[in-house]
Amino acid sequence: MLSERPTTPAVDSAIAILQLLVNASYPLTQAEISSQTGIPAASCYRILGSLLQAQLIVMDPGRKKAYGIGSKIFQMASTIYGRQSIIPYFHPIAEILKNEVHKTVLLSIPVGNTVVVVARLEATLSNHFHSYIGQTLPLHRAAAGKAILSLRSKEYLQHYLAGEHLAATPELDSQLERARRLGYALTHGEIEKGVSCLAAPVVNLSHEPIAAISICVGSEELSEQASRSYSSPLIQAARQLAARIG
Repeated sequence: MLSERPTTPAVDSAIAILQLLVNASYPLTQAEISSQTGIPAASCYRILGSLLQAQLIVMDPGRKKAYGIGSKIFQMASTIYGRQSIIPYFHPIAEILKNEVHKTVLLSIPVGNTVVVVARLEATLSNHFHSYIGQTLPLHRAAAGKAILSLRSKEYLQHYLAGEHLAATPELDSQLERARRLGYALTHGEIEKGVSCLAAPVVNLSHEPIAAISICVGSEELSEQASRSYSSPLIQAARQLAARIG
């Protein structure tokens, strides 16, 4: 197990404030932020001032002395999104896959020990599951993450599990071995109850996983035959995307 890295309280508090404002459904006052984060009022005041100066948050004009997410956050997110050169190639391939399986198609990339949804193509008749651009999940929990982990080395997996303070389990080993053998990973209700996800890895020329394409279906409709009918075009789409990006 890896030792905990030292942290800086002021930075931790700033992150907590940003996370709170991102998830809030309306702008929050300093008192509300202090109460919900547990940050002392004086410290909260100073940190809010620094975040305001950096344009990471703004004073909301619709509510007196209330704060919301600032323009700089959107600028940074847009810059990162624009650097994902894989995304323009994803959309035409995902459009074909969506029309074939009639499910919403997601593109996820590995970021550290997580997998992040960076593109999403909505199917009109698909069930509306809780997936969105920016959704971030541990690699070992998401189908996309397991598809990526299945092509990583044993050393990488050991390091990853140690970083997550997890032990290797026969169940996870079996899931990753199955994903390697069949070309796609499968999860049942691990992220959302009653929802199953299938994901196929996208690899580069060195056969390293750099992304995963996934679809989600209701667990009740995912029979063995349905799994085969969904997985075949899914794997084909992942291979086409890999070929396009070279």
